[in-house]
Parts: sequence; C-alpha cells; structure tokens
Amino acid sequence: MATPEIRMFRTLLFAPGSRPELLAKAQAGQADALIFDLEDSVPANAKDTARRNVAQALAGGLAKPMYLRINHPRAGDFRADLALLQQAPSLANVMGVILPKAEQAADVQEVAAVLASVETGAGLAEGSLAIVPLIETCLGLRNTFDLCSASPRVTGIALASAEQGDFMVDLGGRWTPASQALAYPRSKMVVDARAAGVQWIVDGVFMNLKDLAALRRECELAREVGCNGKMAIHPTQVDVMHEVFSPSAEELEYARGLLAAYREGEARGVGAVQYRGMMVDVANVRLAERTLALAPVQ
Repeated sequence: MATPEIRMFRTLLFAPGSRPELLAKAQAGQADALIFDLEDSVPANAKDTARRNVAQALAGGLAKPMYLRINHPRAGDFRADLALLQQAPSLANVMGVILPKAEQAADVQEVAAVLASVETGAGLAEGSLAIVPLIETCLGLRNTFDLCSASPRVTGIALASAEQGDFMVDLGGRWTPASQALAYPRSKMVVDARAAGVQWIVDGVFMNLKDLAALRRECELAREVGCNGKMAIHPTQVDVMHEVFSPSAEELEYARGLLAAYREGEARGVGAVQYRGMMVDVANVRLAERTLALAPVQ
C-alpha cells in the first residue's frame, strides 16, 4: 500500500457538518486546512443532515484541503460517515480522516480497512487517504506509539488539549494558560510520534475566543515541545497560530541553503558538510525539510 502524501498544515479550522453556512465560510478563510466535523459538534439527531451537508460541499468542490472528523468505530456509525466520501463525485482536496478518541491500534486498523474500500469505489490508489488519530483519553496517550505505528495511513497525530475537553476531564488536571497539566502529555505524544516516524504533530483547540494573548502563549508552549500545528475553532484564531507555527524568512532561507549544500556534498560522496561554519549531516537535513514543509503556501 502506498503511503499517503504527507503534508504538514499549521492550522486546521473546524466547521460543524450541521452548519452548511460554516462549511462554505471556512473555505474562504486563511486556515491551511479544514476539519469538517461529524462528531462532537453535531447532535445525535442531526448526524444524517450533517452528512448530507458535507456531501453537498464535496459535490461543489473544496477550495482547501479537508479532513473529515468521523465518529469513533465503537461509538457511532462511522461507516455512514465514510460512505459519503465514496459517493462523492470527486475527492479532490480530501486528505483523509480525523479519528476521534483513538485508543487502540485496532481503532486505526478498522478505519483503515474501510478507507481502502472507499478508495476502490472512488478510483483512488490504495493509501491515498490518511488517518490522523486524536488523543482524547489517558489510555490513548499511553498507546500513542502503537496508534502511530498501526497503519502507513497515519501521517499525523493530535492531542485534544482543550480546557475542560475530554482529555483534561479524563486526566483530572487543572488547565491554566501555562499548561502544567499538559506539559507531560504533549511531550509524550511528540516523543512517541517521532519514535514511530510521524512528523506532523498537532495541538488541540483553544476555547477562549477573546483571549488571543493566552492563545499565543499556548501555541508557543506547544511549538516549544515539538508540535508544528494547531486546531482552531474560529477564524479569528488563525492569524496568531500562523505567526507562531510559521518558520521565519531567515529560517526558510537557512534551510534552503543547508539542503543545497548537503545535496552538493552528497553528490561528491560526502556525508557531512560545512555550512556557514557548522558541520551538518542527515539530522540537520531532516530539520531543514521539516522547516520547509511548514512554509506558508504562496
């Protein structure tokens, strides 16, 4: 099976499937990518309506990359969620799914098996659609490495870090802007994901729409421990997130120059080269490639 295209988005903006006007509005915003939500933001009695709304949005074509947050295999009719993808006239800009409340490798594998049939029905190469598990429980955090290793479709991982969200309630901690309760969960998720080879690591939503200073602080904390993106619940949050998670012009210029120097040395059979007074090798290359992957889309 081919590995899905790995793209690292700085921002993922939620849009509830039950609100067709927000599905349209989100596509006109500045977020790098979207999450069309069929899970928590949609009441149980509105799931079918939300699926129809998302199907209509797909039929009209997507202006931005989109992930579909499906219902969990053990908690909802996720097959009906994925069926709307199979029935869509085009899956252009559909990147894959967000798997909520991911706890076991079997959760990922069950969704992966259905995605394979979706791809067959849509005429896509197997492995085209990615899975991004969302860690919302302590059990999920404990099993992060297993979740990341469960399928080649897993191209990213995310932590539900919201104040009074599922993870914080399960943890029993007290959320503050300094996020002491989340310091270990974020770090463990990053380490486990990197150990499994997953490079795109996303922090969860920030609930206070009025406190952009606290949002900035949380973004900085997440980036400091290794996250390279964040989920948003409102378009007004996107600019701050982009400022924090975007590489600077200097960082981008340095990364491009380093890669050019390394490739030139590689062509000469040299595994470590000098660049601007420093010896650089494959580890520096990995960092440079990750930096360029987060460059703003022009």
